[in-house]
Parts: sequence; structure tokens; C-alpha cells
Amino acid sequence: MNPENLESIAIDFGASNTRLAHFKQNRISKLIEFATPEEPNEFIAEFKQKVMAIDLSNVLAVGVGACGYWDRNCILRQSLNLANYVNYPLWTEVSEILQLPTLLKSDVELAAMGEAIHGEGDESESLLYINMGTGFSGALYKDGEIFTTSYSPTLRLDFLVQPESISAENSSEEELEMDPEEKREKSITLLSTTLINLSFILSPQIISIGGGKVTDERWTNIIKPAIDKAMVYLKENLTYEIQIKKSQVKYPTIYGAHELVKRNLNKLALHS
Repeated sequence: MNPENLESIAIDFGASNTRLAHFKQNRISKLIEFATPEEPNEFIAEFKQKVMAIDLSNVLAVGVGACGYWDRNCILRQSLNLANYVNYPLWTEVSEILQLPTLLKSDVELAAMGEAIHGEGDESESLLYINMGTGFSGALYKDGEIFTTSYSPTLRLDFLVQPESISAENSSEEELEMDPEEKREKSITLLSTTLINLSFILSPQIISIGGGKVTDERWTNIIKPAIDKAMVYLKENLTYEIQIKKSQVKYPTIYGAHELVKRNLNKLALHS
């Protein structure tokens, strides 16, 4: 089969929202979005209803980008935001409902691939994708591949810095007494330091920032000032040029999930 002509179902499973897309010829022909339920059985019920709007007759497989830590059997083992889904065979049930093979990676890994291929259009450059959503994480796409290991598929940044997120459970008394401007300045400093450190540790040529919390207001007030601050240091100390910018793809995980299916055509053919 020509990879450019295949049809797939691509799923972006997040702690707050789930997106379900039907791809035809590398384009989204239908996109459905719904709030992710707290219970997995409620998700299955909602999914069954939503997927009825899609013609599955020519769909080859399902690609899933999911938040949290999933094992090789596609079972959620750890999640900060979806505790009720831990150990539940969610994607086995989805595969049985659709009668289609299901491939899974973390949402930020597939976002990195989707951004590199469909946003930058140049797989020769290494790209670090940072997702600012319900969680805060990152993944590196380098030499045409997702940089990953069995034990740490993504960079888990939740406890490193979350702009504007200074909460009671992980804050000092001094931080809780900060006024809004002090919180903003601290967020800028934390994020700029994080960008600098990641630049030196991973040596990406591009850092792309996306996710549900990248609103226009947050970009203007927090993220862009942090980038500007980081770039001053990086331009003085890096030996190569680096770009740090907003994600160019609206749904990078969705596009990465479709690419995941494309890259596994031979494996899928063997099991068909």
C-alpha cells in the first residue's frame, strides 16, 4: 500500500480532552473532540458513540498518543491526572470495538514527530517538543526518529517548572505570599532556565512549544519573555544556532499518531 493513500484513525488521549481524527491521504477528513471522562468505562461508552460518525470501512489501523506512562502492552502504569485508568485495558477494548490493530506511544512523543514532519517539514533537524497542557513534558525527535527508552519515553517536567502554577502542595510559604507580578517573574525565570538547561543537555536545533496552556495571553506574558531571556544566554554560549518558537501544527499529536501508522505498514501487513 502507498503510505500516502492509507486511512487511519488517530487519537490524542489527554487528561482534559480526547481528540479523534479520521485521516485520508495525509489529511484530517473528520475531527471529533470530547472531554476525557474520569472513569475508563465512561470513556469507552463515549468513544463508542463518537466513533459511529466515522466510516471505518477503509481504515487500516489506529494510532494513539496518550498522556501518562504506558507499558509495552499498552496498559497505563502511572499517571498524575488519570489515576482511575491505571491498569485498565483501555486500548484493548478500543481495538476490539473498532476491530482494528492499535499502536500507541506517549502524546508528547507523537507531538514531536508530528511537529517535525508536518510543521517544520525537515526531519534532518533535531527538534525538542515541549507540551504545556494538563501536564508539562517534552520529547526529542532526532535523525528521523523519536528519541526514547523503555524506561523514560518522555521528559517529565511537571515538577521542574510549570509557568504560573505555584500551588499550595508544592510551594514554600514565601511563594504562597507572592503577588501576581512576582509569580509571573518567577515563572519567566524558571521557564527560561529550563529552556537553557534543555538546550545544553539535548542540543536540539529547534525547540517547539505547544499544548493547551499555550494561550495568546500566556505566550505574551510568560512564554515569550522566557524565550527572549533564554536566547540572550544561548546566543552568547552556544556554538550553533537554535530556534525556540511556538508549535506550527494545531494538533501535532494527531498528526504524529497518523505517522505512527504509516511507519508500521509492514508490521501491520504481517498481522492482517
